[in-house]
Amino acid sequence: MAETLSSGFVTSHARDGVGILTLNRPPQNRVTLKAFEDLVAGCRTHIHNGCRAIMFRADGPDFCLGGDFRTWKVLDTHEKRRERFMTSNALLNMIESLPVPTVTCVHGRAYGGGFELALHTDLIIAAESASFRFSELTLGVMPLAGGVQRLAERAGRTVAARMVMLSEEVSAPDALAMNLITKVLPDATHADECFRLCRELGQGPTRAQAMTKNLLAAWSTGGVRLADEVMLEHVANILVTEDAKRGITSATEAFEKGHERPPVDWTGN
Repeated sequence: MAETLSSGFVTSHARDGVGILTLNRPPQNRVTLKAFEDLVAGCRTHIHNGCRAIMFRADGPDFCLGGDFRTWKVLDTHEKRRERFMTSNALLNMIESLPVPTVTCVHGRAYGGGFELALHTDLIIAAESASFRFSELTLGVMPLAGGVQRLAERAGRTVAARMVMLSEEVSAPDALAMNLITKVLPDATHADECFRLCRELGQGPTRAQAMTKNLLAAWSTGGVRLADEVMLEHVANILVTEDAKRGITSATEAFEKGHERPPVDWTGN
């Protein structure tokens, strides 16, 4: 379990092909521009080293209570404010477009910028006692890192308006029912089950997973028609990958012999 990065904001290590990035500013784990920079740097390092899934987690009693608003006081011009959040949002968009599956494992509270970080990942796996909230209106602002639109994309406009305008805290079971998150797990097994799921993703056909992410991004941008157009190019590319050839050959042989398909060892290529 080799340590690859430790900045005081984020710690990082790899385990069984999974890159694990941990917010390390307990008890509140408030995120800053530096934290986002370190998360992206950690992701790049892990992918360069062959990791095929990325897991985000946090130390302490809560996942993240939001952005460190104390750092906003120096943003005393329009240009500084725009540049600051253009940079941090671009970093989150890099996480969102990584070519491997990403999972956020949430325990405790995920508020504001912490919730927005999670919404930039593919799957959000919550402990049963976890909760989610956009608390920005208590500061007189709205979510600053794409949370409104990503909340609406997952759960619809009504849910986004309700959660943001009322600053309503939502439990993990309710968040699951609203399609905000992927899965809820018992507190006692949450950490282990999160890692097991990430390891399973990291052993999958990575190219097909990346193309699935691209299709969802195309759908989000331009709907079904654009996704259909993008899909045609992906179809032409995916069928010649090593994993697709291996999977199709294995399935064909099993079919011709009347056998169940055996497990395939995916290489990610």
